[in-house]
Amino acid sequence: MLRQVHLRLRLANLVCGVLPDFSSGALRGRLYRAVGLDIADSAFIMGNLELIAGSPNGFYDKLHVGRGAVIGNHITINVDADVRIGANVALSPFVRIYTGTHHLGPGSNRRLYPLIAKAVVIEDGCWIGLGAMILPGVTVGHGSIVAAGAVVTEGVPADSYVEGNPARVTRQLPWGDR
Repeated sequence: MLRQVHLRLRLANLVCGVLPDFSSGALRGRLYRAVGLDIADSAFIMGNLELIAGSPNGFYDKLHVGRGAVIGNHITINVDADVRIGANVALSPFVRIYTGTHHLGPGSNRRLYPLIAKAVVIEDGCWIGLGAMILPGVTVGHGSIVAAGAVVTEGVPADSYVEGNPARVTRQLPWGDR
């Protein structure tokens, strides 16, 4: 059943798979829009999107990519809840964004259910570094930078630089042109 639900994405990825990674990002955006994803016209997608979900409900309605966003290759986005990627956001290669999690409880219970879905928001002007992970329920504030390899477990204030596992604010960044 899940394979049928994601058939449109599989077809788009099949077509995108033959395109060169860095020179056809605008065309990829058009193809993903054609299959029903909310990707702004000026978004640039460098490689196939790997979208996953524990539930097929609303699969194509939960990803929102703003204008001028640049999405690197080998990106994995879990769409159990909404994922909002703002305008002029840069996602470096191998970034993982997850919205699904589970209750903690005794080992005698099956830990995978019920699924808990928490939205992720990456506000305008952010840069998410190589291999960073953004976990369920996180908002990365306007103009912030998440360092390579960081694991972001809680909200990031605007204009902050975060790094580490778990990610912590190590400095405030100068204001951009808001």
